Amino acid sequence: MRPIFLLFIFCSSVIGQEVRKALPVEGRNSPWNARAQFLAGVPLTPDQPLEKLQRRAGYQAHAAEFEKMWARYNEHYFSPMRTWSAMELAPRISRTAPVYYFFGGPDAISALAFFPDASDYILGGLEPIGQAPDPTTLVPAALDAALQSLRQSTQTILSFGHFITKDMKAEFAIGEFRGVTPILLSFLAMSGSEILDVSFFGVNGEGHSVEYGSHPREKPGELPGVTITFRKNPLTPAQKLHYIRANVADDALRSEGSILRWAEQFAAGNVYFKAASYLLHESSFSRIRGFLLGRAQSVLQDDSGMPFSFFQNGEWRLWFFGRYSGTLEIFKQYDQPILREAFQTSGAPLPFGTGYKWRLGESNLLLAVKQAPPRAEAVTPVSSD
Repeated sequence: MRPIFLLFIFCSSVIGQEVRKALPVEGRNSPWNARAQFLAGVPLTPDQPLEKLQRRAGYQAHAAEFEKMWARYNEHYFSPMRTWSAMELAPRISRTAPVYYFFGGPDAISALAFFPDASDYILGGLEPIGQAPDPTTLVPAALDAALQSLRQSTQTILSFGHFITKDMKAEFAIGEFRGVTPILLSFLAMSGSEILDVSFFGVNGEGHSVEYGSHPREKPGELPGVTITFRKNPLTPAQKLHYIRANVADDALRSEGSILRWAEQFAAGNVYFKAASYLLHESSFSRIRGFLLGRAQSVLQDDSGMPFSFFQNGEWRLWFFGRYSGTLEIFKQYDQPILREAFQTSGAPLPFGTGYKWRLGESNLLLAVKQAPPRAEAVTPVSSD
């Protein structure tokens, strides 16, 4: 079987790749790294205990299916997104700043594509933290069933570029590799990253982290979370991906506002929205909207994120990519005529699909970068210079 990792090229030069081969890699010796590669279908070396399980016919079928799904996603989404990010985002934003992606659930793969150098990725959603047990503790039938459930959980995003919440609710409760943790590990391994550590935590009512160690917990009064420490290669600094399970509607934040106090520990950064159900158009999500606008150095979003009117107050410089053709029928009440006009006059090409209208040529992205000092007048659309 052709190794999946041959699809990934993340070193800046051939010299860098040769240096990488010569250096010791602590991450590859981490049991979490081996577990992530196992889940993602990446071949392990014979000295790894999990390598023996990869010889089984059931696992070979899993790896072949994952490789097929990843190859398609890489061709149509991941690689074009990375190239576009290097050309359009990197010159305009702080590349190492934290990324806030509160409505993304376990969609780490999109954040990794657009913001590959972020120090921290702060993801949030309603999906459970879940678990990723040692595969050697599972009997063959249970292991095969768990791997099948993992493929089902990732199939939608690897096919269409986004998760479907109602499907995740059912799929994440099935099998031993349940919840977001095994998906996050798989996506990091697919992207070529090395897992250095995985730690679970809770956020108490004061917004402070309570460390749980290497096992997830559900404790009353604490919001559950997981932090995965990883690096792209031995020549780059460690990065952290945090996922926290919390409801961020205004009503919930009255009793669970600790998530905002917890998130304040991170610096201002880049905010990202995709397929966000237009929740931030609603008055019932005003607190999280205000929080993210206050933390944002930049906002990258499709039309399901912030209403366009919030970027017309003179504080933002705007770039438009792709085509805005309105919403899906189920979201027609969120149509934005003023956004349609902006895209018609200033839209630049977008070489991949994204969001609910995921087909190439039907998608849109808005990049808003905060200006200092703000302009006194409203900002008119600018071209992609």
